[in-house]
Amino acid sequence: MSIRLSGTPASPGVSIGPAFLLNVEELRVKKKTLRTAEEVEIELERFTNAITKTRGELELISDRLSDIIEGKQLMEVHILLLNDPSMIADVQNRIENEHVCAEYAVSTVLNNVLERFRAMKDPYLRNRAADIRDVGRRVLANLLGTEEEVLSSLNSPVILVSKDLDPSQTAGLSRRQLLGIATDLGGSTSHTAILARSMGIPAVVALKDVAESAVPGQCVIIDGIHGNVILDPDDDELRYYSELKKRYNAAEAEIALNADTPAATADGKSIELSANIEFSQEADQVNRFGGYGIGLFRTEFIRLLSPEVEDNEEMHYRAYRHVVETMNPEPVIIRTLDLGGDKFLDSIPTVEKNPFLGWRGIRICLDRPEKFKKQLSALLRAARHGNAKIMLPMITGYDQVVQVRGMLDNIAAQLDRDGIPRGDIPPLGIMIETPAAVLGIDLLLPHTDFVSIGSNDLTQYTLAVDRGSPYVSNLFDSLHPAVVRQIEIVARKCREVGQWVGICGQMASNPLAIPLLLGFGLNELSVPLTLIPDVKEMISVIRMSEVESLAESTLKMKSSEEIRKCVLDYVKSRYPEILLDEIDRENNDRGN
Repeated sequence: MSIRLSGTPASPGVSIGPAFLLNVEELRVKKKTLRTAEEVEIELERFTNAITKTRGELELISDRLSDIIEGKQLMEVHILLLNDPSMIADVQNRIENEHVCAEYAVSTVLNNVLERFRAMKDPYLRNRAADIRDVGRRVLANLLGTEEEVLSSLNSPVILVSKDLDPSQTAGLSRRQLLGIATDLGGSTSHTAILARSMGIPAVVALKDVAESAVPGQCVIIDGIHGNVILDPDDDELRYYSELKKRYNAAEAEIALNADTPAATADGKSIELSANIEFSQEADQVNRFGGYGIGLFRTEFIRLLSPEVEDNEEMHYRAYRHVVETMNPEPVIIRTLDLGGDKFLDSIPTVEKNPFLGWRGIRICLDRPEKFKKQLSALLRAARHGNAKIMLPMITGYDQVVQVRGMLDNIAAQLDRDGIPRGDIPPLGIMIETPAAVLGIDLLLPHTDFVSIGSNDLTQYTLAVDRGSPYVSNLFDSLHPAVVRQIEIVARKCREVGQWVGICGQMASNPLAIPLLLGFGLNELSVPLTLIPDVKEMISVIRMSEVESLAESTLKMKSSEEIRKCVLDYVKSRYPEILLDEIDRENNDRGN
């Protein structure tokens, strides 16, 4: 009898194949006390050698991934983590001062770091713990002399089933070895999920007990479209999913053919469809996925991986230059450091009862001007290499924008005095993330050059819902009338003064939200790289004459359920069947 499990779809597609069970050891080792100075020196040398060997392994995996840019980027991130001077120093100090063996010191340091990341409320940041764990596991494996990963010896394609899966294990596999991934843990924004999507491997995560339920060699179906996994399927299930796999692959092939086609509605309205990126190397992939420029470069992710970047203008400059040069002449919107909330590191000491209503975004930047000036100076220098724009997060008053403009003027003058080449001061935009910014939009617009709506935070602050809380996350709904009405206000006010307005966050790629966003007159949608082809397909079947009246009608509706039903009725006759599957999944998740 078949077993059906439901989880989170992490990479779309359908795969059928035999199960391969993988157990990943925990980062716990036995404590061994050192008794002599000679033993301490031996342990320090063992640690150094393990770091060197691990670096070689990661570089070898990176070389194997020459045709998968995302995989190479992931390995670069892992090498950065491996070379983190603060973690290396912490391990060495524990060996020297606490007189413990290298593997125990590594285990202790890594578990402390993991606990901090796992406590973060933002799911994207929380899932970065997998990358740290992956690097730590490799260092420990080299210290303990464990055998090479059994995965490297696979000679036939399998469905990989595990409690959790380290991303470098995924990266080390070829697409010929791996048919799909099913894990108990993980999230849709983990690096393993991102890499699976870039490799075209269907994946479902957060299945809770698939590792205990599966049997080695057992037939497994991975439904990465709806988030289902079926163990030991019957004949009817095999026939159904074999047909679904054919339909999905055919639909994706057709969508991929339109990657070079500009995003436009069925009645000819051009829409800027841009990419969200976290790391500069991702800019290399925007055109391949058919995107127009970059609508959100989250610079804090560079800072989170390398804390020293905040005091190093050259590191900022190199990252920004690469992006604007790569995308030139297309626009690149670079958001200044958006730290705070759950994005604090030890170097920014603060204790707040409610950090999301506290010291974050532009507030931190303006309170630490010397550090902020380094980023702004790097942005001005990089601006000469392409079409750069600067965007400020968490703006609630026009005085914050005026203050940044003054800083840019002063920094530009100083660069000129020092004879350092720079570009013109880029257009300065703001993120609309709070009801305060929406209600005060008429006060902000005279001081800004463009606007981008941050739909995730706007929803969170409007509904007073922490989407990371298990108690209220079900109330997080960007189609709530209060959120929809605020988006309409911002779009209308920008249109009245001829100012460009875009949107980023989950709403920009939500199949049900896209007709409303276009109907309200937004100029741009900024979405994750891999979603660009699907969003472009959704845009192409929409008619502006229809969605304008549709969007206006939702302003009179009393509930998100009413809005959702209204839009669903519209898109059912227009979206390709494979995209409707995504909408059905969303509705099922909400119990509609």
